[in-house]
Amino acid sequence: MGKFQITTNPENCTGCLRCQLACSEHNTKRFNPSAARIQVIISDAECTITFAEDCTGCGVCADNCLYDALQKIAKEEA
Repeated sequence: MGKFQITTNPENCTGCLRCQLACSEHNTKRFNPSAARIQVIISDAECTITFAEDCTGCGVCADNCLYDALQKIAKEEA
């Protein structure tokens, strides 16, 4: 299990995909959003944020979110 619980605020998401790029680079050493363990689905003006089962809770996605759509909480605090 990862060190963090990732919380989402999809109303803040702009669909920039920085989280997906950071996740894929961290886990596969490539910038490939389709290989990320987080997915942002953009539909009209709304974004849906989901995590794959193999998400480790490392928090890299939240560290790279500029819009507070993702936040990490240490598991001890959760």
